[in-house]
Amino acid sequence: MMNKEQKEKQIRKEAGYTLALFALCFVWNTAFAYLLSGTGTRLFGLPLWWLVSTPGMFVIALAGVAFLLKKVFRDFSLDDEEGGSDE
Repeated sequence: MMNKEQKEKQIRKEAGYTLALFALCFVWNTAFAYLLSGTGTRLFGLPLWWLVSTPGMFVIALAGVAFLLKKVFRDFSLDDEEGGSDE
């Protein structure tokens, strides 16, 4: 059972890791889209920048979410244990 402070700490931890994953995906997509766009290289008839940036970001996002679910996120109730309300 988690107290209020532990719950708040866990919520901040989960939010921080989620924002970090978002930032990683954004940087991956943007960096490879701009860095590889001028090469003109094609693979399977598609530009290399698109193949690396978009589907690559999807794979990074899936792996990141799997990591978050296994290692970071915890299942806990947001309700107060005391059962009382401040009303």
